[in-house]
Amino acid sequence: MVINFVAFCGDGKDYFCEILNINKNSVECKIEKIENNLADAKVDICVYQAMLKADKLELITQKITEIGIKELNLFESEFCVAKLKDNNNKIERLNKITLESSKQCGRSIPLKIDTKPNFKSMLESLKNYDLVLFAYEGQRVNKITQIQGDYNKIAIIIGSEGGFSDNEYNELMQLKNVQCVTLGNRILRAETACIVASALAVEHFEK
Repeated sequence: MVINFVAFCGDGKDYFCEILNINKNSVECKIEKIENNLADAKVDICVYQAMLKADKLELITQKITEIGIKELNLFESEFCVAKLKDNNNKIERLNKITLESSKQCGRSIPLKIDTKPNFKSMLESLKNYDLVLFAYEGQRVNKITQIQGDYNKIAIIIGSEGGFSDNEYNELMQLKNVQCVTLGNRILRAETACIVASALAVEHFEK
């Protein structure tokens, strides 16, 4: 009986393999062919998510992996209830979730998960992006799908359950690469906003 499977190594390739031999501690395989993975997103998008409770982070991690987001950065903002220091041991759990979700949806490069210790460090890192989409409940007119232009690196900013303070809003809006966007006429839960914004951005900017 011939057993075939597709392996991925996080390099954007699909490795079509045949199992030759199975031992107690190892499996010997032969690579039949190598192809470019077609499920990996064509656009480099990172989600910056203000800290949420663990179950919400797990949902977000699973869904944005399926959508095609390349990186998730967790940070603390002023109104966060959950704290990074209380969830350090959860990052390993999130990495397992993205690995399983990558297998399920067929992408070859799992979602990268990182943390920013505070709002200031998050702001500083945003300078590395061509476009920053700031999803804000007070915005009513600027939709993600209305933004035109070619962007190599895009960031999406999503707040926690309590949203952002006025000071944080003002600091974000001072950055030249930030566009404040609406996700519709209804106020969404943080985890819903993250998933919706991710799906809209990937669909709109993917070439």
